[in-house]
Amino acid sequence: MTTITTLISVNERLRLIAIFFMLLFALGAHAEDPVDLFQQIQSLQSQMNIEITGLERIQDEEKVITRGNLDQQIEQLLVSFNHITSRNAKGRIERIVIINKKQKSEVDQIVLPTSVQGNHFVVSVDFTGNGVLWLSQDMIIDTGADIVVLPESMIDQLGLTDYPFSKQKMQTANGPTEAKIGKLKELKMAGESIENVDVAFIADSLLGKNRLLGMSVLGRYQININDKTQLITLFKK
Repeated sequence: MTTITTLISVNERLRLIAIFFMLLFALGAHAEDPVDLFQQIQSLQSQMNIEITGLERIQDEEKVITRGNLDQQIEQLLVSFNHITSRNAKGRIERIVIINKKQKSEVDQIVLPTSVQGNHFVVSVDFTGNGVLWLSQDMIIDTGADIVVLPESMIDQLGLTDYPFSKQKMQTANGPTEAKIGKLKELKMAGESIENVDVAFIADSLLGKNRLLGMSVLGRYQININDKTQLITLFKK
């Protein structure tokens, strides 16, 4: 009996010790999680091992949701600030000088982190057909497409099953087809929200895995593409 009691006691102690260390780990992870823009930039400064001056000019700024690699993230965090970025001969960021916060009239831009798929830039986009059902997709930047183009299989997933689509002939890379034309209630990219976006749904067999971010979104902006950083900046018209 004594042996069993002792074994239970030891097991209970081990369980309590494990719980204790799990709580310590959780609290430590939470404490390291940046709570505002200042801490986000400090964290990236440490990860990238770069010098950033002028951080004292960033005060009481809310945390920003970022995507992409570290270079892309730092550019997204500083999009609302006039700053100078110095790079070495290999194109690696070495130093950033934060000058001041842009005036509101200067902030009308969106910085999109991208990846490359063949000869195309790809961005991450969230969108909904009815405002309730959302999808997150990687989409090809396609200035040659008049509107956003998605596969027909997404109609139900976006809550557009009963939408009164119109029909329109479209030319695709795999030949002509009849598309279902409608509207997305909302589309989000890099924190920017765009409403009432024209969209065409075509047969999955013709579109394959491609989803095209066309001019029904891009046409609302002036586009600047930086091949070196793989960043696309959209300036509101």
